[in-house]
Amino acid sequence: MLRASNLCRMLLLSSTLFFSCITVDHTLGDNLIPSDQDLSLNMATFDLPIDSRLTDSLSSNNFFFSYDDNIPFLFGACFDPLFGLTETGSVFQFFPATAFSYGENPEPTSLTLYVFKQNSIVLDETQASIPQNVFVHKTLTPLTHKNAYNNSFGPEDWNSAPISQPGQVYFGSDTLAISLSLDYARELLTATQEEKDSIHLFVQRFKGLYLRTETMDARNHAGRINLAGNISMTLKYKLDGADSTLSYFCGSYVKTINTITHSRSSIAQLSLDNVYYQGFAGFKPYINMVSLTQAIRTWAEQSQIDIKKILLSRAEIVLSYDPTIDYTMINQYPSVLYPFTRRHTDSTSFYLPIDNVYASNADGIINRSNYQYSMIITSFLQSLLKKEAITEQDNVWLMETIEYYDDNTGYRTFLYNTYSYPLATFKGVTSNAKPYLKITYSILK
Repeated sequence: MLRASNLCRMLLLSSTLFFSCITVDHTLGDNLIPSDQDLSLNMATFDLPIDSRLTDSLSSNNFFFSYDDNIPFLFGACFDPLFGLTETGSVFQFFPATAFSYGENPEPTSLTLYVFKQNSIVLDETQASIPQNVFVHKTLTPLTHKNAYNNSFGPEDWNSAPISQPGQVYFGSDTLAISLSLDYARELLTATQEEKDSIHLFVQRFKGLYLRTETMDARNHAGRINLAGNISMTLKYKLDGADSTLSYFCGSYVKTINTITHSRSSIAQLSLDNVYYQGFAGFKPYINMVSLTQAIRTWAEQSQIDIKKILLSRAEIVLSYDPTIDYTMINQYPSVLYPFTRRHTDSTSFYLPIDNVYASNADGIINRSNYQYSMIITSFLQSLLKKEAITEQDNVWLMETIEYYDDNTGYRTFLYNTYSYPLATFKGVTSNAKPYLKITYSILK
């Protein structure tokens, strides 16, 4: 016989179970939402029309940064078995630090160019201290905005006879002192007072110097590219038996350009299983947005969707790499990749990241767990879907991004990192993990 207390508990439990079996109507209130605001999310994936192309005519100068003296001077070379030989050199103007009179008949005793190392790039650590023969040449043509690019300064623009003394060798130390010819020192001492008083007049006559290393042999992973943070020049001379010293500024407040050449102009013969990345002005993954947007339009037509009514919630590019790759090779991969477009004006050509980069600077960072890079391009792709005509200028290069931040103004900007040399191989369009675009979207009704 049940006690009264137990009976009460059983009645209470059964009533609780009975009243808990209520069906929730998830459509409640749907009839209150206007039909043109009733949005549902969908997903679609598209193969990327991607290959590898040279980023030719790359800006490699200080012309557009108020002659910023923080831009490194490049000189040296390295060889990679896939990408071939890469050679760099630095062309720079200079001017005297003071405009005082040199006196009558000064006689030079030495002229030395001081190069202060900032960093170096090697593809093999054993190359960090290799000897490099160094040469300095007089430039023959003035530096203008026509020389703003890595390939705009050629052999016809500098005197093939070096003004550096024979036997100048650099082993990668912090400071390189290059002895220059006394004949060139005498030429500098003939500068007029007007030329010494005016940077513009001085660089008109003494057009600049070109710093380079000797062309190296093609040996796998050999060579070193040097980055100098600063260059200066000192001229010592005697006047009436007394010693005097004259200093010159190089790069600061005057024009500088880094020359960069890549021996391989095409890698079309290589397998479509791969897409390649090379720093400086080398090969970059290149996405044909004209073809990609056409593929989206074709998909929309086949799905009976008005492309003008597609509202993108998210658009993401995904690029994968081989998970079995050696960790030492992964260290050469770029830390951040992001889409850049190439823009042209009447006088210049330049690469800029798409505007999405300002929404989140975390996009494009290498994901070592998933062996991939992913980049959000939502607003950029949305704008392309609204355009009547997509052109070549809408195609994008995936490039290494660096952020510049101004502590005084709080202004930040993102640019291509011109002064690093990563190398990478990604999965291509015929691979088992081909690049793709994934969109999350709604349809406006």
